[in-house]
Amino acid sequence: MGTLRISKRMLYIFLPAGLSFLIGLGIGSHDFLPTQRGKSPDPPGQYTVPLSTFRLPDSISFCGEKVPLEIPDVRRRMEWAFYTQFSDGQIILDLKRSGEYFPYIEEKLQDMGMPSDLKYLPVAESALRNLVSDMGAAGIWQFTRGAAVHYGLTVNDYVDERYNFHKATIAALKYLSDLHARFGTWSLAAAAYNMGSNGLAESINYQHADSYYDLYLNDETSRFVFRIVALKQIMSHYKEYGFDLTPEDFYQPPETRLVVVTSIPNVASWSLSQGSNYKEVKELNPWISGGILPFGTWAVELPEYAQPILFTSPSSSEQGMLSSPDTLSVPPTSRVVAYVVKIGDTLDRIAARFGVSVSDVARWNNLSYRGFIRPGQKLLIHVDQQESQR
Repeated sequence: MGTLRISKRMLYIFLPAGLSFLIGLGIGSHDFLPTQRGKSPDPPGQYTVPLSTFRLPDSISFCGEKVPLEIPDVRRRMEWAFYTQFSDGQIILDLKRSGEYFPYIEEKLQDMGMPSDLKYLPVAESALRNLVSDMGAAGIWQFTRGAAVHYGLTVNDYVDERYNFHKATIAALKYLSDLHARFGTWSLAAAAYNMGSNGLAESINYQHADSYYDLYLNDETSRFVFRIVALKQIMSHYKEYGFDLTPEDFYQPPETRLVVVTSIPNVASWSLSQGSNYKEVKELNPWISGGILPFGTWAVELPEYAQPILFTSPSSSEQGMLSSPDTLSVPPTSRVVAYVVKIGDTLDRIAARFGVSVSDVARWNNLSYRGFIRPGQKLLIHVDQQESQR
């Protein structure tokens, strides 16, 4: 019995150690080569190989420009971006979103004769989402207000075309093209896009350096190009890195049709009159900031299936119900006035002051008929310019 007890003790001690040793040998044999999954017990699409099991390539480039990995500091920063910046879940979402946005970006890059690698810049900026940064940069391309207006995007209380993906893409590529012409390399153009061209020019002049990889910059910009390159490497070889996605997993651009309008007094009602709804129109057109589109020329996206609905009842509008956009009482020679509600104002008094109907004021401002207004509130009024000024 004594001998048996000693054998069991030996078994309990050495068996776990032996198993750990064998498992260690198995793991060590991979030597950072791509993990071979073989017949994985996990369901398809449910398993990815951690990036830590891979080595950074010995040669890598951005827009045809070699990243000098032979410089120890450059290699460390490249490895930092490669191993630490992207979780598996984030990469999967980036890949899925790329299916919706990359085709248009690639088309415009080709039209403008610019490198395809630039499509990864908005992934690094915003993960292809309509975000607002702490500095006020907005949209997928993270335009500041000043840069957006300079490159022809409208930004005001009613419209913010930094959220218009198609217009913002063209503006961003023009901006990058100008930056490349100014600084001479795409790595410096990307850095200038991130930190501002004047700030980068000052750094270049002060440091007497003309390469992105030789400049001492703020933390975000010093890592920015490396993040783009890491995204390019992983997203362009995602299957080799163990991301098991099929073509069906990628999001697709929505099927839409464009409707050109000169104004929309009430986006919610207009959406319904077009066979859609407010949620769909706002999601397809995030550049519409509120419930009104002022006078101008606007191309609004609608679901492809949506077809206009005509309403013929003249009494419905007075009850705050739907009406066809053509039946709204908008003077043909009108201009838009932004009126700030004062103490004691009512819809009746405001309508009488401008010579319009109460129901029109309500519709133009997405109010219920005889709706509540408060001092300081801004109302849009369509005023006939042929009438005398009030």
